[in-house]
Formats: sequence, structure tokens, C-alpha cells
Amino acid sequence: MVTIKDIARKAGVSVATVSYVLNDRPVSDEMKAKVLKAIDELNYVPNEIARRLRVKKNHTIALVLPDITNPFYPDLAKGCQDVAKENGFTLIMINTEDKEEQLSGAVNQVRQGGIDGLILANAMEKDMAEVESLLETPIPVVFAHRSIESLAVDSVTADNYSGGYEAARHLIANGHEKIAFIEGLLGSTVSINRKKGFEAAMNDAELPLRPDWIVEGKTDYDTSYNGVMQLLNSSSNDRPTAIFSSSDLMAVGAMDAVKDAGMFIPDDVAIIGYDDLFMTSSLQLTTVHVPRYEIGRQAMQMLIEKINDKDTNESFQNIVLDTSLIVRNTCGSQRVY
Repeated sequence: MVTIKDIARKAGVSVATVSYVLNDRPVSDEMKAKVLKAIDELNYVPNEIARRLRVKKNHTIALVLPDITNPFYPDLAKGCQDVAKENGFTLIMINTEDKEEQLSGAVNQVRQGGIDGLILANAMEKDMAEVESLLETPIPVVFAHRSIESLAVDSVTADNYSGGYEAARHLIANGHEKIAFIEGLLGSTVSINRKKGFEAAMNDAELPLRPDWIVEGKTDYDTSYNGVMQLLNSSSNDRPTAIFSSSDLMAVGAMDAVKDAGMFIPDDVAIIGYDDLFMTSSLQLTTVHVPRYEIGRQAMQMLIEKINDKDTNESFQNIVLDTSLIVRNTCGSQRVY
């Protein structure tokens, strides 16, 4: 059976462009001609059931989240919900727990109809097949926070590379040369870009990047705590003086590990986090602010424009929002623990 992925490959265009042509959305004449030619050569017959999914608007939008217990996501969801409500849409949330089988269930739910558009805040490269199957339906999709960079899908993300660079530069400016890094979820563009920013700052300062000082945190308190405790058990001459955690949740684990090891922050170990979650102010954690509410708000605005066919630009929108360094006390000036 011919799929729109086959058509895209034959025409030399993206899957999303094929979807645009099949659903009479605006693309250039040249792109449309290529797609129609490929359709003809492959004898493609569109799925009429899928076509009928958008005949009637249900005024319902789905937001797919990877983990509703993670305090990063309520602000993003609130941004989505506020714009949805302003425009007469109901928002439903689907929690995948970052499990592929849960995402498959969400995709099937969307395919059954009743949803006008979809915001994915959980997308990773491992989800490529599921996301591509969504693009075969006429339902508009927007990435929020996470994205799959190899797919031409509209997205709203934060500038995590610059945020990672600025965080590392702050530690370096405070005199640290021995810096460990706690990385987040493997395969997430968010974690990847934060790490790239860190590495770039270290390289620019001609400081060593030690593989044994890269801790796998999995965006999880316990994993971070255990990984940092192992680092701190090294001899005093062979342990980092600073830790850059690529999420605040992992930074809290790192802070507790330092405390339980009988050390002080920032005297013995400086710590910087990422996200600027609600608890970081009381912890006096230096961190990088991510505009979570604005990511959700702009992603929803983008999606509703697509639903209402207001987006007449055939190019894909990739909005990248600025991050900002929030300096508190875990990198200098005052003891926290």
C-alpha cells in the first residue's frame, strides 16, 4: 500500500508538503506539480475516511505531554489552554509517560476523529514513525518545547543552545575550570542542544570535556543524585568544582548529593540548573529561565491559525524563544547549604 511517505520520497519533498497538497492547503505550483506527478506515477488512492476527519470542526485540541508529574509542563499547558479558551476550543491532555506504546495510543485516538489539531510536547527521534503517520492525516500538528528537527513541522521551542552556552560561561566567569555536566533525556533535542551549548562554551574557553564527568540524569531526581554522589566520591584532586545540570529537577538531586556528602554549595561545589521551575527561587538556585507559558501560548496560536486555514505561507514556522540566565546564590557570593 502506497503511503504519503512514499510520495514524498518520489517527489523529493517533505511528508508535510504532501499532506498540504492532499488537503488543498497552499503550496507553490512547482511543489504541487511534483507531488501530483508522484501521486499519478504511484497510483496513490487517498484514504477517504481520513479526509472526512476535517469536514466538521469539533472545537477540540489535544496536547500530548511526556510526563504530567514534571513541574515543567503545567505552565506550558496553561499557555495552551488560555489561547484555546480565548478561541472557543476545548483542550484535552494526553500523558504518554515518554513511552512509545502510550504515544501509539494517542495517535490512534487522534485517528478516530473528534480532534481538530494536535500539539506534541513529547516528540523525539524515536517517535519518527508515529509522527509521520500523524502527518498522513489532515489534522494539523505543531511541536512545542521538543521537536524532531529532521521533520518539516511547525514548532515553538526555546533557544536551548544559547541557554546552555550562557550557563557554562557563567560558571567559567566565576573561576571554574573543572565542570561536570548532567545530561537529560537521551534523544531529546532539548537535552542535545543544551549539551551542545555547554560543550561550545567549554571549547571556547579551552577547558577539558571529561567523559567521566558527564552524568546521565534522565531528567530524574534519583538518577541525578546517584550520579553526582559517585562523582563526589572521587579524590578531592579529581572531582569537579562546579556542576551544570540540564534541568532543575536534576539540579535538586545534585544539591542534595552535595549536602549528603558533607560539602557546601557553592564553597565546595557550585551548581547551576535549567528551566527556572517554581522551587528554584526558594532554593536560591542559579538557573536558566525557559518561557514555558509563552511556548504553550504561541504553539496554540500557531495551531489555531492552521486549523482555521489562516496560514497562507507554505514555508514552515520554527519559532525559537530566548532564554535568560537567572543568577542566585548556588554559583557564588553566599552559602546555600
